[in-house]
Amino acid sequence: MGRTAAPVPPLSLEDGVRAPEWDEGLECWVVADPRLARQVLNHPGFASGTFERSFQLYMADATRTEYRELTEFLRLWFVQADAPEHTALRRPVQRMLSASYVRSLTARIEEITDECLTELAGTRPHDVMPAVAEGISGKVMAHVVGVDVPPPVLHEWSRTLSLFIGAMYRRDHARAAHRAMVEMTGALAGARALEGFPTDTPEDRARTDATWAMCLFGGLETTASLLGSTVLTALGDQELWAAVRADRPGVVEDLVESVLVSRPPLRHLGRVVAHDQEIAGARLRAGDLVLVSLTGQGPLDEATPAAVCPVTGASAPEPAAAGAADHNLVFGYGPHYCVGAPLARLEAAILLRRLARRFPHARLSDRAAVWGPNLSYVGLDHLYVDLGGEA
Repeated sequence: MGRTAAPVPPLSLEDGVRAPEWDEGLECWVVADPRLARQVLNHPGFASGTFERSFQLYMADATRTEYRELTEFLRLWFVQADAPEHTALRRPVQRMLSASYVRSLTARIEEITDECLTELAGTRPHDVMPAVAEGISGKVMAHVVGVDVPPPVLHEWSRTLSLFIGAMYRRDHARAAHRAMVEMTGALAGARALEGFPTDTPEDRARTDATWAMCLFGGLETTASLLGSTVLTALGDQELWAAVRADRPGVVEDLVESVLVSRPPLRHLGRVVAHDQEIAGARLRAGDLVLVSLTGQGPLDEATPAAVCPVTGASAPEPAAAGAADHNLVFGYGPHYCVGAPLARLEAAILLRRLARRFPHARLSDRAAVWGPNLSYVGLDHLYVDLGGEA
């Protein structure tokens, strides 16, 4: 006789937890309560394969057939898998991006940052986003993965895939994403990071390419967003900028954490209801999509980035409380906690220190920030600054 699957334990709800709410416009459940969000992100009753379910719900049959190679490529991203498959696929990447390896990148990231600051100084107007935020995140990921691709191309691939993931019903997005996938996997052909990963069979090669394409994707837009928001926050408060220039102990790291909490690059993560269940009176059905808030707010509660993050003269957010980095949901929670979190934090801290050393009198220009509208991402399209001369 076959084994009977072990029953999935119910969620353990605290008193007063806010129930999931159905959003008619998004056609999904929204989990906004952080206490419930942690459980949903770490419970077998909610699966990670949101792409597969979205393909079924939002892509026409003909489009799915035509772009089957694209949908298979995205299915192979290990963030779309659950244990034990996810554990096995994530482990070698996590070992490669260990804390000691990330620390070993410090000197190279400083060199990259200085290169990007030189580029910023040579452009008019001085726009932090393409020259510095996208430049640093792109060059660092190219170095980590071992590809010779300039940051504008990497970010174009990433944005193209993001557009498709956010609007799978659009055939033009599928066509552009398929092209980006082909170019990205082609660039990975001789990537250093693939050494030691299985490539013996077509299936092995497809999985390895998908894994490192996913890592490239994950280290670009959200990191660039963090870098831009960190500079905006630092230059938006004169006392805070003075503290950064003085490099007082803990100031830079606390500032990075406070920006992660107050202006997180990613607002939501998706899950799929694995079986019918009731949570705090809400009846969820198997196959329903769930949008898990990383900010404690639902999409309808959140203002636009420009309203949440004033463009100029904004008071900086309060520094994160001790231990806040361990309790917020900015990088996810549980087994899917972002493998690149230490690298993103290091890039942001190095940028602040190198910017303060090179351009101590930098300030925001008038109408400095231009925010890109996006439901899930909080990111600047442009951030204009006055460098005030070099040190």
